[in-house]
Amino acid sequence: MADVLTMLETDHRVVERTLELLAGSEPGPERDTAVAELVASLTLHMQFEESEIYPLLQQVDDEMEQEAEVEHGLAREGLAKLQELVSEPGFGAAVDMLKGGISHHVQEEETEAFPKMRTECDDSQLQQLTGRLLDAKRAAGVLETELGQLTKDQLLEVAGRLEVTGRSSMSRDDLVAAVVGSC
Repeated sequence: MADVLTMLETDHRVVERTLELLAGSEPGPERDTAVAELVASLTLHMQFEESEIYPLLQQVDDEMEQEAEVEHGLAREGLAKLQELVSEPGFGAAVDMLKGGISHHVQEEETEAFPKMRTECDDSQLQQLTGRLLDAKRAAGVLETELGQLTKDQLLEVAGRLEVTGRSSMSRDDLVAAVVGSC
């Protein structure tokens, strides 16, 4: 089973991929759908981090936790602006603003916060959180949808972190199924 921090890193890849797609998108139903999926996915991700991950992070590094909370607030503002401008001029600027903030936040989580938590938090605690995140994603119906948004290379990276055997010869669909099965 994947650990909760690996799953959150996978969420980061999904968000990055969606923002890249939105950056080159045209107004219309596809953009509307992508924005709605991004908002749903990122909202679930942020709520989970704030309720389950950040209390642990606060014990490890209070200042880092406070900064992460501020960055989530800024991301919410960016998502609201994205929704407001979905069919308007300036949408690309809203995407760029959100990408910049999220990129900074993701780098800090993946290079500083998560490594500290892997070292300093109890493995059983992280495994319990893994189950809670999986339950939340399944209940929201986003697990397979999110994985389906990843490129094959990104899926290979996730499958590697999950130590999925035979991944190099799998099709994209097989990788999605294997990753879901590993979670």
